[in-house]
Amino acid sequence: MPGEHRDLWTPGPDGPVHSLLSLPEGRGGAVPAVFLVHGGPADHDRDAYDGVVHSLVASGFAVVRVNYRGSTGYGPRWRRAFGQGVGLTQVADLVAVRADLVARGVVRADATGLWGTSWGGYLVLLALGLHPRLWQAGVAVKPVADCAAAHRTGTPALRALDERLFGGTPDEVPERYERSSPLRYAASVRAPLLVAAATRDAKCPPGQVRDYLAALRHARVPHESMWLETGHDGYQAEDHVAVLRRAVVFLDRELRGPDRAAAPRTPRSDRSGESGRVRTKTPAGTGTTRHDERSSHAEGHHPERPARG
Repeated sequence: MPGEHRDLWTPGPDGPVHSLLSLPEGRGGAVPAVFLVHGGPADHDRDAYDGVVHSLVASGFAVVRVNYRGSTGYGPRWRRAFGQGVGLTQVADLVAVRADLVARGVVRADATGLWGTSWGGYLVLLALGLHPRLWQAGVAVKPVADCAAAHRTGTPALRALDERLFGGTPDEVPERYERSSPLRYAASVRAPLLVAAATRDAKCPPGQVRDYLAALRHARVPHESMWLETGHDGYQAEDHVAVLRRAVVFLDRELRGPDRAAAPRTPRSDRSGESGRVRTKTPAGTGTTRHDERSSHAEGHHPERPARG
């Protein structure tokens, strides 16, 4: 995999936060960065090949993969550390790592973006709404956008997971679901946002994503959306590559601005999409991307445990 790869440890209230940092070769000073936010939440990023990391680093981005509180692999205390609230704890870790990297002169404070799938996409939406001044772009793939609605329309296993995390149902502890829901903060989002959702998604149902997109439109938040004719764990190669290519082009445009090198032209598919700016056809690419059943930041799933992915 191209680039320079290292570990980063950032001080935190429950112990140091471990991140995997990948930097482009030949960088001179701070560079635009993309935080790839893993799903789960019961999972963690590993020091292993990732096709999305490869694509972003080869495109000149720094890539940051944060194993925030709630991640597996760091012991039971770390996995249970949700002290600031569901999602809020994890966003606090993303913010702390970003501040650490900016202070070290590694990433540009004016060019940091977020990209996540499923629970990772949920954290992207939540971070953009909670801290709108910190991020310049976001990509959320098959996300949780409204915690209470996702609970009501999700699978029994995921309802049980939500009730364990929140300490009850939306009827029992409505304020906890409300406080952790991206929908509550949609009008505060300022960074351009790309949302990719699936029409047959049982884990992160399409209705709650549509409600979130409607809130963005009402608040005039710049955004784009694309819809995949799959379920949550669908692994059609064409869809995987379409999301990857559209996201990379989107981040290149939003994080590098008009002075960047020209982005690659992306072939179009016949799948329709929506946009908060203009209505367009969904771009699709050709080629291959390495992925497996364990994880993928573009379209991942984790069938071994009840998690949103």
